[in-house]
Amino acid sequence: MAAALMATVVGCSSGGDVEATGEGGSPFEGETIDFVVPFDPGGGYDTYTRLIAPYLGECLGAEVVVLNEPGAGSLLATGRTATSAPDGLRIQIMNMPGVLSSQIAEAEGVRFDLSEFSWIGRIAAPPEVVLVQPSGEYQSFEDLMAATEEVQFVATGPGASDYINASVLAQAYGIPFKLTTGFSGSQEATNAVVAGNADVHVMPFDTVLPVITSDQAKAAAVVDDELPEYMTEAPLIGQFPPPGDGGQELLDSLMNLSAAGRAVAAPPGVPEEELTALREGFSCAMENQELLDELAEQERPVNFLGGKETADLVQQVLDSPKEFQEAVKNSF
Repeated sequence: MAAALMATVVGCSSGGDVEATGEGGSPFEGETIDFVVPFDPGGGYDTYTRLIAPYLGECLGAEVVVLNEPGAGSLLATGRTATSAPDGLRIQIMNMPGVLSSQIAEAEGVRFDLSEFSWIGRIAAPPEVVLVQPSGEYQSFEDLMAATEEVQFVATGPGASDYINASVLAQAYGIPFKLTTGFSGSQEATNAVVAGNADVHVMPFDTVLPVITSDQAKAAAVVDDELPEYMTEAPLIGQFPPPGDGGQELLDSLMNLSAAGRAVAAPPGVPEEELTALREGFSCAMENQELLDELAEQERPVNFLGGKETADLVQQVLDSPKEFQEAVKNSF
């Protein structure tokens, strides 16, 4: 079991406009809530959690403790959350494309059913970007669609989101492709495109934004209906209708998977009163202007979605068409 890095964040006054949930106070008043990050410290999920924690603590009148529980690509912590007591005292930020894909593929290490979790809300949903080399053979999405030889996509490994993105996009558009894996991380894979040693990497825009703004790489398409905040001008995927039957359905399912984004959940079976308090407290925190300003300083996008809506989106992805589920399974 990986050692957990613990950082305590006390719900004290931050000078913001947060208020405790409900007139009668929160059922979590004076309690300690573990806010679990299923990855090592320092990444995007960790950053979001540590910034949100004090505001959530104040909204709930609770002490929020951030715990890092890395392992098995987030499946380890997610499995623990699935079997934790349904009292609302353990919540977790989740890499939704990763865990949803793992459940659909029935991957090894999946010991949970995401449809049963108590969903609190979604923080952000950074859309995917089709990243290419500005002076490479494929400088636009039209070039990729017109390819007659194998396009070299890169990914960190089977089952990873960039592997799934590449597989599904190529299938939706009929792009001949090969996937190169074995990189130590997503940055190394992106660097292969920057250096001209590969053609395409498909990653969340906020992860690859630095290489785009520095003109080291180019966004051939943003896989969304609109440009996200902080994103420079780039074509939207809707400008390129997939050819043939089934392509649009695959693309829509991939966009739903991406839209699940970075969400927060408690274990299955949390009682209605506690779950309502968590949802209201989370909404209270995510509406706090001081928190939004802190996130903006780090160019961390916010696309807040309530708990019920997040639960509906999760179920929609789990009920994706058979062709999409098969494409995801083939990516593992």
